[in-house]
Amino acid sequence: MSLVKSVGVIGGLTLVSRVFGFARDMLLSRLLGAGAGADAFFVAFKLPNIFRRLFAEGAFSAAYVPMFSKELHGPGGISAAERFSANVLSVFLPILLLFTALFEIFMPGVVWLMASAYKDVPGKFELTVELTRIAFPYLLLISLVSLLSGVLNSMSKFAAAAAAPILLNICLIGGVLLFGSTTGDSAETARALAVSVTVAGVVQFVWLLWAVRRAGLTLRLRWPRFDPKVKELGRIIVPATFGAGIYQLSQLIDTFFAT
Repeated sequence: MSLVKSVGVIGGLTLVSRVFGFARDMLLSRLLGAGAGADAFFVAFKLPNIFRRLFAEGAFSAAYVPMFSKELHGPGGISAAERFSANVLSVFLPILLLFTALFEIFMPGVVWLMASAYKDVPGKFELTVELTRIAFPYLLLISLVSLLSGVLNSMSKFAAAAAAPILLNICLIGGVLLFGSTTGDSAETARALAVSVTVAGVVQFVWLLWAVRRAGLTLRLRWPRFDPKVKELGRIIVPATFGAGIYQLSQLIDTFFAT
């Protein structure tokens, strides 16, 4: 795929995503309004997105894509790249599951660190914890999406990954229209949105998984094994995560003061 065509595909689909995002924000302003439900949802949505930018789209992508490309264009070709990706997925998935489970268990404490002032409003803190627990699995799913996007981008197939954010906006728009409150109950609408976030993660993952298989690469789960290449990936990710973490920490502090 030529550079001009690649830029056109990514830029065009990103533009479509922004249009859907603008429509989503207008709809949320109209149906969710400004109140406890809106405040709770935006904190719930922000938490997995902060970790998404920190891990999935930050340190992980920066380390994974060059290593996958090296395997793909090396002597082993697509077989070596497929084996490398399967090994990474087999280690990455249990870590994500453990991370998600721990946050689900300790979510009240996490939300308290971000928005302790919500306790001053009856029911607002509890609603925020509930919504964050519903939406947090999005982190696990979007992290897998990031891995699949790296595979496709390394194979010069950009359309599916660039279209994935459109699916998020469509799910949020559909969720609030189909399941949002018809009586002005912002908490009910916020719950519909939180569920829609996780549903969007599932839809994006299935979409990218189909695209990867269509590109001729099949990822199979194996027993986790830290082979030399997976260890090398980990050695690259850890310092990159600490470097990117400064900005994301500031985002958490901003959220604390905003709430």
